[in-house]
Amino acid sequence: MNGFSNGNASTKARNGNGSTNTNLPSLPSLCRGIYNRVAQKLGCDPSYVSRVARGERNSPEVSEALRAEVQQTWALANGNAVRAAPRTNKRKTR
Repeated sequence: MNGFSNGNASTKARNGNGSTNTNLPSLPSLCRGIYNRVAQKLGCDPSYVSRVARGERNSPEVSEALRAEVQQTWALANGNAVRAAPRTNKRKTR
């Protein structure tokens, strides 16, 4: 086998007990359209979002919207609920 799966198997994911979960969307399907979704939310052009993502342009608003969209996409890919805010690492003081 070449390591690639056909379209039907790509939507199945194995969980820890060996059963499959067919409710998870495939990662390429989730990633498709990230720039368009961010551009629609901010009212700008998707090519500008792409340029900010590549570092050709600088926009804190677009960068934050991209970060949030990617975080949401990964949460969906992992089958988790979307978190309202990112986790911060807090160290315990002694």
